[in-house]
Amino acid sequence: MLTLRLTVSGFVIASVLLLSGCGGGGKRKPKDEGTKPAEKVAGIGRIHFFLETSASMGGYLKGATTFKDVVSEVVNKSNQIAPVSVYTITDKPQPYQGGVGPFVEGLATTPLANGKSSKLHTIFGQVGAKATGNDVAVLVSDCILSFPDADIKRDPEINRNNASSVLKNQINDQFASLSRKGISATVYAYNSAFNGTYYDYQNKKSQLNGEQRPFYIWVIGKQSLVADFDRQLLERLSERPAQQLSFGSGDGLKKYELFFGLNKKGDWRAERGNVTEIKFGRKAEPAEFAIGLDLAGLPAYAQAPDYLKENLVIKADNATLKLVNVQRRENVNTTKRMTDREQQLLARNSHVLTFKIDDLFDDEATVNVRMPVRFDTWYQTDWSTMDDRTEAGRRKKTFALVHLMNGVREAYQTGTNDFVNFTFKLEK
Repeated sequence: MLTLRLTVSGFVIASVLLLSGCGGGGKRKPKDEGTKPAEKVAGIGRIHFFLETSASMGGYLKGATTFKDVVSEVVNKSNQIAPVSVYTITDKPQPYQGGVGPFVEGLATTPLANGKSSKLHTIFGQVGAKATGNDVAVLVSDCILSFPDADIKRDPEINRNNASSVLKNQINDQFASLSRKGISATVYAYNSAFNGTYYDYQNKKSQLNGEQRPFYIWVIGKQSLVADFDRQLLERLSERPAQQLSFGSGDGLKKYELFFGLNKKGDWRAERGNVTEIKFGRKAEPAEFAIGLDLAGLPAYAQAPDYLKENLVIKADNATLKLVNVQRRENVNTTKRMTDREQQLLARNSHVLTFKIDDLFDDEATVNVRMPVRFDTWYQTDWSTMDDRTEAGRRKKTFALVHLMNGVREAYQTGTNDFVNFTFKLEK
């Protein structure tokens, strides 16, 4: 098996949540007229598109394969999002002369996958180096972890015996470096017919004729840019990935917006993002209020209302507070008349969280809403194998993928890494 490469990096995952104070409901005049304007996310500057071209990739490029369909569509649709620079990569990036058009033609006419083996963790660094400023990097690879050929010759079991230690930690080191720089990653997983030479973990060759083999497309860049690219690309693709996983960087989305009328119950006012002048008593209706969050940059599974209900951690000192409902924006009941201002708040948030205050034990309470980063685990069994010497052992699976992905996950899933983390006050 040729040493492979992947690259990148950068879940994840991103998004912008907006904090603004809001006026009171009912007939009261809002106290907080100066709503902070929505933050404008900088657009993607350039997309650097890399095709990994070690010899073991050749089977994807022979005959009619899903690989060629997907790669040609992804690079074309990426070029509709932002200008694309194309590279092939084994040891180091090589600019592809002519750009997107000639590259797509070359997938059918030119033997592109003829490079020698390469180190996957080294490619991570090279591709990630292009994800600076407002640029995004994309890598296509089969993502097979492996030691160099010479090491495998000396010890045919070196890959299997050391994938969970040396190889995983090389991957982890590269992604930890990217994470520290605020770089996120998303990976798309596909399957394709493979027609050519396959190298197993002992570097022994097998000739495959149409056997289904996985390949992966990684997107790395700033969290907000990766989320924007992901959204725009998936809207355009006809061939959707079989699986997807996002790795986010940062301390969690801290911005929110407090609605002053939506889903409101009880007697209270909204002031500078806090719930104030809350009325309690036997005749007072329990207070309920709604907060808007823009979670569009989170992985799809983390946007599901049921996932949010299960994983949001709500802590309040001096108060009893509970989350009573989570709604996607399109499921919010808007039959009741909303002011233009509140309609604008709703339009720029993807989700609405409704809370109920059961009791407030002091004049003031601080509420923290947090959702720790947790990643999906589809790759652990269905897509990974530790013995790829037979068709049964390798079909639709990638050697040591579980260790590669765990190395990435551990770089991002730390005790201080959250999808969501914001704070507000309750006041009598």
